[in-house]
Amino acid sequence: MRLAVVVLSVILIFATSALPAGAAEFGTREEAAAMVRRVQEKFKKDGPEATFRAINNRAAGFADRDLYPFVTEVATGLCVANGVTPAVTGKILIDLKDQDGRFIIQEFIKIAATAPGHGWIDYRWLNPVTKTIEDKTALIERMDKYYVGVGVYRNEQPNENTIGLISGSPNSDDTYLQMAYDLADVLNDGDNLRILPIAGIGGPRNIRDVRYLRGVDIGLTQTNILNSFRRSNERMGQFDNKIVYIAKLFNEEVHLVARSNITSIAQLQGQKVNVDARGSGTSYSMRDLFKVFGIEIEEVSMSQLEAFEKLKTGEIAATALIAGKPVRSMSRLNVNDRLHFMPIPYPTQLIGDYLPTALNHDDYPDLIRPGETVDTVAVGAVLIAYNWSKTNADRYRRVQKFVEAFFPKITEFQRPPRHVKWREVNLSASLPGWTRFDAAQAWLDNQRSAAAATEQAAGGQTVASSTAVTRSGGPVERSAQRQVDPALFQEFLRWRQTQGR
Repeated sequence: MRLAVVVLSVILIFATSALPAGAAEFGTREEAAAMVRRVQEKFKKDGPEATFRAINNRAAGFADRDLYPFVTEVATGLCVANGVTPAVTGKILIDLKDQDGRFIIQEFIKIAATAPGHGWIDYRWLNPVTKTIEDKTALIERMDKYYVGVGVYRNEQPNENTIGLISGSPNSDDTYLQMAYDLADVLNDGDNLRILPIAGIGGPRNIRDVRYLRGVDIGLTQTNILNSFRRSNERMGQFDNKIVYIAKLFNEEVHLVARSNITSIAQLQGQKVNVDARGSGTSYSMRDLFKVFGIEIEEVSMSQLEAFEKLKTGEIAATALIAGKPVRSMSRLNVNDRLHFMPIPYPTQLIGDYLPTALNHDDYPDLIRPGETVDTVAVGAVLIAYNWSKTNADRYRRVQKFVEAFFPKITEFQRPPRHVKWREVNLSASLPGWTRFDAAQAWLDNQRSAAAATEQAAGGQTVASSTAVTRSGGPVERSAQRQVDPALFQEFLRWRQTQGR
């Protein structure tokens, strides 16, 4: 035990002087794995002695910032090479403990000696750059009668599994920010995955942020704005395939609130109308709608709560917000405020970018009387990503990891206390004219294949069970039915419906 303490002290002394304190970058998991592979390749090509000498001498490829290999005999715990502290070579470290008192070498040996002979393990160790004890994780791989390991410091991997999600503005009471926090609440999984909601403006700005802003991996926007984005590029003779969609989510209704003396949208001609924050999806789409209706308004931009007060005093004629019903700010209104939802017509010019819909008493019981409905229009909300190539492994993998965490948990989002709009989501729904992110499409294809196979197998079982029932009764039929996965089968049926079959 005393030897282990002395050895650990030697490691700490050498480690603190091994790298310059001012080093600004740290190794990643991918770089650690690559270093392990280099050690294994040299071991196969040049043999053990040359490999151990290269590690101990910090030869090119075997020392990089805080990354260094260490090699130990599996049977004895004898250290034969250490890229940051060569003085410990030749010593048996079987009783060496990490900062939390774990017999870390014994745990390394267990990984190497147990199939499949490799894996990652977390422990606490000195960071030679920051000179503090930090959380570390190392890749351990069996190599003949030895194991080789390379570790990285977990605190220095803040972006490895972090997904930046650009959403909506906290001042506009739109749906995006709520949905973003739902995603974070359900999907966050320690170091494995972290969804980082970013308050944005919404609409066209979110598309640009996904397209250009570093740290933004995915975003929420409106389908009509996404389509307009493409048409604008085409008019300029450009073709930009850098934006793809992950999933078409839900519909967002247009809420147009006016004073009680304004009963027709045509009466807003020349009037002051609040169109929410500048650059928001609401401002973009309302400008588009008023243009279709041939109505020129005087735009003002403010929060909805401020707009309600100015509506009551007559300073503005109406306020608009595009968000998923029921909207919290709108739910605070009642008939005593002498405000009402303005009906919005649905001319043919809106087909393709907007959908006809309605608001009713169940949505806003204090503002819409029982049995009444207010016609309006809606836009689709869509989750988009940058079209990362698989050659950009890190960025592609992040979005892929998000997809593979999000898609299987969609039913969890559709239960309280999550936003009610999640109940509209059908992951199989397609977005015409747009390409789905490759990993998302692959996930759906796999589910459809599995569901189709299940349906086919279930069909065969049903025929067989029907025959069996005729001869011997019901138990055989019930046994056949239990072989069908109901959730998977329903997902397949929803997909088939979207395909018009």
